[in-house]
Amino acid sequence: MKNLRNQKILELCAGLTGPPDFKNSIRLFHHYNQVSPFPHLVGFTGLPSYEAYAEKLALISADNGYLLRILHDNLNDTLEAHLLHAEEQKYQYAFLVLDEPRREFLTDAHGRVKLGKIKAESSSISASVCSPSAIFRLNPGGTLEPVYVEENFRNCNIQVELFRSGAQATLKVKPLNLPDGTEIKRMVLVAGDEEETLIAVPQKDLAMFELPANAGTLGIYLYE
Repeated sequence: MKNLRNQKILELCAGLTGPPDFKNSIRLFHHYNQVSPFPHLVGFTGLPSYEAYAEKLALISADNGYLLRILHDNLNDTLEAHLLHAEEQKYQYAFLVLDEPRREFLTDAHGRVKLGKIKAESSSISASVCSPSAIFRLNPGGTLEPVYVEENFRNCNIQVELFRSGAQATLKVKPLNLPDGTEIKRMVLVAGDEEETLIAVPQKDLAMFELPANAGTLGIYLYE
């Protein structure tokens, strides 16, 4: 009985810490055509010169909607990924999951994410991406407004409650009116002008965030 209980605890911990099986994930495939399907998005304003980078791999979705460029940073000997899509809601704060071993990353507001050092050969890298299904904005005055919702989330909303203990503020977020059978696998909170990012694994569709000081406007992202 004790071993069974310990096994259940281990399975729970693995579910909380390991990359989830996103329902809304898009599989990416190796892209061998050297002509980018996003010619207008090849340049990145304000980013370091491409002389410091060498492209290692390009992955693309079956509908050509997503392009993932994996670059080698020649200065730091690390890999960096750039996710591209014609709609900013698709590449901003999207989860990127690499297989074997499974690792989970979150892109920034520019679709970038640092992958660090990966020992696998470029040809063996496989990945999927999960963009947010719904995005809400919580303004400093307490007003809540939807920013983006996918069609099946059109009736979805969120309930937020703010708790304070001294100088520390905690925000409780609970989705409402989710589509039948939908489970929220991750919630992300983006705080203020500094775009500090917090990730939560919801329990029974409930997430808690300890807010940074002077959080300002909050972006709340839901992923299924």
